[in-house]
Amino acid sequence: MGGGIYDLLDGPPTILRGPQGYIAVRGSVQDQTLMESVLVMFLTVLVFAGFFVSYRSTQIIYDSRRATTMLILGISLILLGLSGGYYLLALKRIILSRYGI
Repeated sequence: MGGGIYDLLDGPPTILRGPQGYIAVRGSVQDQTLMESVLVMFLTVLVFAGFFVSYRSTQIIYDSRRATTMLILGISLILLGLSGGYYLLALKRIILSRYGI
């Protein structure tokens, strides 16, 4: 999901030099840097952890408060991971449109 195989095979740079200095997200929408790839992998792990915690909350039948807390934590992790991914994509599109790419 985050491009781990791409990182191993292609070895993208961590940051690239742009026209006005160093920038972390540069190139086209299909290109990615190593830091972007690691961030996407981290956000994907957050989403899967959220699903796992939400699933585990359904198995707690003796303590409804703990189950509710775990469910809220799981949903929060899912939303954090998904919104982080959308934010990263929107940020990349803004930067790419600023440089006319």
